[in-house]
Amino acid sequence: MHGDRVAARIERRQRDGGGVMRPPAAKEEVMNWNIEEDSMKRNIEEDSMKRVIVATALMLVFVAVPAAAQFTDWSAPVNLGPVVNSTSLDQCVAVSKNGLSLYFSSMRPSPGGRDLYVSKRASLSDPWGVPQVLPNINSPSDESCPALSLDEHRLYFASARPGGCGATGTTDLYVSRRHDRQDDFGWEPPVNLGCMSDGYVNSPWYDQTPNFFEDESGTVVMYFATARPPFVSGYDIYASPMRNDDTFGPGTPVTELNSLAWDLGPAVRRDGLELIFSAGALRGGMGGFDLWTATRKSTADPWSAPVNLTVLNSTANEIGRLCFSFDGRAFYFASNRPGGNGGTDIYITTREKLRVP
Repeated sequence: MHGDRVAARIERRQRDGGGVMRPPAAKEEVMNWNIEEDSMKRNIEEDSMKRVIVATALMLVFVAVPAAAQFTDWSAPVNLGPVVNSTSLDQCVAVSKNGLSLYFSSMRPSPGGRDLYVSKRASLSDPWGVPQVLPNINSPSDESCPALSLDEHRLYFASARPGGCGATGTTDLYVSRRHDRQDDFGWEPPVNLGCMSDGYVNSPWYDQTPNFFEDESGTVVMYFATARPPFVSGYDIYASPMRNDDTFGPGTPVTELNSLAWDLGPAVRRDGLELIFSAGALRGGMGGFDLWTATRKSTADPWSAPVNLTVLNSTANEIGRLCFSFDGRAFYFASNRPGGNGGTDIYITTREKLRVP
């Protein structure tokens, strides 16, 4: 009975978050997460090489924790304001490399339900302009969670439009192309990324929140959230490397990140060494959905145990497709915390890069 009450409360919170189209009901159990800190014990002989070995060890420790070593802590989040945010649900952000184009999804009045918009600004010091609906992208169904490819000639997103790989109302990943990456309104009609039954990425259920980085071998990797069997939790984080023909396969779960809670919205820093994602309350934390972070030494290594980003979280929900700026100094997410403009608003937090001595 207690588990049923907990699941009901979480379900209500997930509905309040509003950021992601819901998969079939998933059974969750409460878990206690004990994050153990790694410890290193080194016995160094007293000889003429001692100082060299110590210096080398310190250098290795420095690169082993890229997020902590390279940047200051995140600042207090700031609402992007009423020009970008509406009284409806605004979330799922993608920002161009130059920081001058902001793509996001919104449920403000428009031809469809949830549509994709872009807001532009002339420089990094200028305010964001009035958002405009993307042409050729939106349908009468829901579109959400845009993501620019690394070369910015492609826009990936999720859609519940008919003709996908699953039943009516489920979501697939789509891609649209443009010739001029400076033209935010030059997108061609989108195409489905293909179904698992044919060896591609989309399942018959729910596939969402794509994000891209290039690993150390030069392979483009897509992280995304999906609700597919065995339905242990609802949404889990998967990874799928781009193949030689620019397509993506079904992907594999990133097991060290997933839990019995909903885990979704992964944002990977462009070097692939830092990740932030959103997880439901059954993972623990401060509210309904919280932001969690993990790091790793190289893209060939597993992620560290996720840590709650308490400086960014509230007692409400932090959710949606999350996004790092190209230089890793800014981070965008959505929240329905008090003080916003309506449903969920888009927020930004910043940090500075530390100088290496």
